[in-house]
Amino acid sequence: MIMNEYQMERQKLSKELKPCPFCGGEARLKKHQKLEQTWYVQCNQCGIRTPNSVQAAYESWKTTMNYPVQLWNRRI
Repeated sequence: MIMNEYQMERQKLSKELKPCPFCGGEARLKKHQKLEQTWYVQCNQCGIRTPNSVQAAYESWKTTMNYPVQLWNRRI
């Protein structure tokens, strides 16, 4: 299977995700099914997730895809 730049970036960011801070489960970077160019990170075990990251007209898709990963990985 040949991967395009979009798929490679998604795969790269998915590998950077830390385990869920609440249950230790595996997290996934997901694209919203109804809202175009909207991304979030969600735990596969407990379901906790980040807010949606929606692409603004002046942002690249990489920025929009990266934002929820940054939120997820930040531990405060």
